[in-house]
Amino acid sequence: MTFRTSSTTQQRQNLMDLQATQERLALNQTRIASGKRVTQPGDDPVAAALILDFGTSIDSNTQYLKQVDSATSFLQSAEDAVGTTINDTTRLQELAQQGLSSTNAGSGRAAMAAEVGTIRANLLAMGNTQVQGKYLFAGTNTTTPAFDAAGAYQGNNGVINLAVSAGAAPVATNVTGRQVFQGGGADGSATDIFQVTSDLQAALTANDSVGIQQAATRLQTIQDNLNQVQADLGGRQAGLADIKSTLASFTTTLQGLQSTQQDTDYAQAITQYSSDQTIQSATLSAMAKNNKTSLFDYLA
Repeated sequence: MTFRTSSTTQQRQNLMDLQATQERLALNQTRIASGKRVTQPGDDPVAAALILDFGTSIDSNTQYLKQVDSATSFLQSAEDAVGTTINDTTRLQELAQQGLSSTNAGSGRAAMAAEVGTIRANLLAMGNTQVQGKYLFAGTNTTTPAFDAAGAYQGNNGVINLAVSAGAAPVATNVTGRQVFQGGGADGSATDIFQVTSDLQAALTANDSVGIQQAATRLQTIQDNLNQVQADLGGRQAGLADIKSTLASFTTTLQGLQSTQQDTDYAQAITQYSSDQTIQSATLSAMAKNNKTSLFDYLA
């Protein structure tokens, strides 16, 4: 009489196959539930390294995008203030031209002088414009008003630069009050808008035609400077818009590449999961048959 027994080697192989199948089932179940193909470095070391690199680049670009938005905000606010200043200067020129007419002598010029005083107060407010608690036109001395009540400059000539891209030069996010409201000159100079406005007011009050004409001439020079500053601010914003578009496009590309490495391919994962379920059932069935004994197994 001989005995027929199940092969120990076959049983061991079946167990190993079953374990491998169950590991794949668990992995794909996690991938399907989490939406991530790689949840830890051991899942795919090469992909994990790429995901980390892409993530670092995305984080860097995101920070640059925030800095672009911040720089744009300050430049836009400065441009708005300069635009208002240009409008006020245009009105000052109109009043100067009206004041030169002999028909406006006396009470007419006095009324104009009062309006000039109001405009000067508004110009001073523009010079001390604040954004996020910072004085825009005070140079790097952003915690102190750029101008005092007399119109004297209290800021400095410092430039605030902000890095907006790894491959681009830093962008200056400010213009100084001396550049904008004094045309690069000093307090009380012929290009100092506060001084010239005060001179116009005094000339109108005194019925001084010569003084009014001198103020009108200087206001034209001041306005030319303001138009140039406004154009410069607009150009910087246009450059930032281009940088932002490039950064946003690159970030989208990086996110797509990262997603390819990290995110679950649901069709593939579900197909593999279903296939492994079938394999698991077949393996269990085979193991059950191999382990089943009867009287005939002991008969020669």
